Amino acid sequence: MSIARDLFTGDIRVSVKTAANVLAMYPASAAALTKIVKNLQNAEGRRVKLSDEGVNVPPLVIISTTEVCNLSCNGCYACEQGRKVGEALDATRVSEVLDEASELGVNIVMLAGGEPLLSKHWLEAMSKHNELLGLVFTNGTLLDESRLGWFAEHRHIIPVLSIEGNAAQTDARRGAGIHAKVNQAMEVLRSSGIPFGLSITVTRQNINDVLTDDFSREYLEKGCRLFVYVEYVPVEPGTEQLLLPKADKKRLSDFAVQSEKKHAAIFVAFPGDEEPYGGCLAAGRGFVHISASGALEPCPFAPFSDVNLKNTTLKDALNSALLARVRENHHLLVEGEGGCALWHNRELLTELVQY
Repeated sequence: MSIARDLFTGDIRVSVKTAANVLAMYPASAAALTKIVKNLQNAEGRRVKLSDEGVNVPPLVIISTTEVCNLSCNGCYACEQGRKVGEALDATRVSEVLDEASELGVNIVMLAGGEPLLSKHWLEAMSKHNELLGLVFTNGTLLDESRLGWFAEHRHIIPVLSIEGNAAQTDARRGAGIHAKVNQAMEVLRSSGIPFGLSITVTRQNINDVLTDDFSREYLEKGCRLFVYVEYVPVEPGTEQLLLPKADKKRLSDFAVQSEKKHAAIFVAFPGDEEPYGGCLAAGRGFVHISASGALEPCPFAPFSDVNLKNTTLKDALNSALLARVRENHHLLVEGEGGCALWHNRELLTELVQY
């Protein structure tokens, strides 16, 4: 556990420092990242101390802020999981959860959805924590003047817009005209001096289009400074043909590494090559997931939980029996096809929940 933790912590440290250098062209954003860099060492120290006490605090927390979205994308994992809609955390508890995360030593908070720009409580709470790096994964269609002003005021929070490749690929999954709307949002962000990222779900159908220098340069010129390539996970039945074969998974990881050497941007393959960490980083080894209703889960693709933040602290929740069992049985969670070891082994996770 400590080897995986130390390696991932080191990678987080390098990535955040690289981001600070990349954003040097945006003085306000660079200053915000500098403060986050200064917080890294103290946060790492808190995590190590808590680890010695038996509490596994990951440097990264992924939060599904809401189940509400203004789009209905084909194959959306959040919809296809068939979650029961639960009562969301209230504003007070949302604020407390981020306070607790910061105190425990979390460095990065990823706000996802649904559509996170429709989640007022999480955005407001995140705005108060400029020691944390916030990444808001948005479909990009709701970036009006008010929201642009909000991102300009809170430079520790970076919008990450989702596309699927070219116009035809994006519109086929997200709806007619969405690619044009997202590109318009990029132009407004660029002209406003607000750096942003892109999130691209990589499939067997679009990999040849999105893993090219031409694709990277096109969006670098539009102002993108973070490229997140997410391996497709077949949550929707009958989409297994979109999976990346093993050779393409390696190709994706290699492309991200080489691209970061060429361009002034951060390139991330998710989950990427997890072999150096001894496998999947979920369940607190590197990250955890908080659902919109407050359930603490191993990862977004593993909707299993035995604890809810409505009635317990984040520190106590991180000691959940389920998360511990996932970590203890980590050697059984071998990655198959689909980019996610936990999704591939969901039958085993069901057994661990019922244990």
